[in-house]
Amino acid sequence: MTISINPVITTNAAGTFTVSLDGMIQGMAMDDPAVRFQLTGGQLAQTETLPMFGGIPIAENLPPTGYLADSSLQNVISRAAVGGTLTGFSVFNQNHAMINSPQSPVQQADKGMLVNFYRLGSRARIAFAMDPALPVLVAPPGLPVGPLPAGFMFNIANSWISTAAGIVLPASINIIGYNIGNSMTVVYDAVTGFATWNRQGSCVLLEI
Repeated sequence: MTISINPVITTNAAGTFTVSLDGMIQGMAMDDPAVRFQLTGGQLAQTETLPMFGGIPIAENLPPTGYLADSSLQNVISRAAVGGTLTGFSVFNQNHAMINSPQSPVQQADKGMLVNFYRLGSRARIAFAMDPALPVLVAPPGLPVGPLPAGFMFNIANSWISTAAGIVLPASINIIGYNIGNSMTVVYDAVTGFATWNRQGSCVLLEI
């Protein structure tokens, strides 16, 4: 008996080598030494009913008396609501306290945990999940680079940028780029509580 070996066969971990590596990850801010020190964080509010992950609009509130005796924990963070106060967007960057597992590989923060974010006006460039049909809704050749077109919103139901009803985004936000079908976006299952990656998602890169 002999052991058959083919020395030219190679393998790779799933997702590490693809036809195209030109893509984005929802909730990740691009490396930028000019804005990196504006990354900040806060404690996720006890009133939140969903875990927090990157690429979500947030609102900040000063902690009530007796809630946080240590001011170093900073403000209380919650999901921004339609008609509410939008102050920034959550990111995965340097948020090593978030939790993930084999069944739920996307990092998540529960109530009371730290949420990292960039505030509006920081000029941070963040990738957001987007409606893949969005580029065909505007004039060719696609999304324009520059100021955000009127009508662009953050759709809460799908946690992505679209023109459907949602949170109105400030006109000061700029579009930097986008990718269709080769980006990683978050899929949250409200029944199991698991958050997984859609590796065929679409993202838009916004400068906030």
